[in-house]
Amino acid sequence: FVEINAVFGSVKKIIFSKNFKGGEINAFMGGAELNLLQADIKHNVRLEINNVFGGTKLILPSNWDVKNEVTAVFGGVEDKRSPNLPLPDPNKTLIIKGACVFGGIEIKNF
Repeated sequence: FVEINAVFGSVKKIIFSKNFKGGEINAFMGGAELNLLQADIKHNVRLEINNVFGGTKLILPSNWDVKNEVTAVFGGVEDKRSPNLPLPDPNKTLIIKGACVFGGIEIKNF
């Protein structure tokens, strides 16, 4: 599990776990970056992200599927993953829940 709290600052984490189980990210007038390129999941995983005047960047493996269930108020979720990648594995789904109020979430992969 991961827990990130960024208040008036920034937090960057790289996760290497081969059994990532999700967690929570809170950014209030700050930013968070979570790099999961070296991580793996064995089933559907939930990640709660709450941004207030802040932002979160998620860097994900290309074979993960993402389900966006975030509520955005004067903010948003931007999926910048390449559309030319192979179909994601349905057993590797990251479910993003939470809220973005005057903030945003950026999803990328390489």
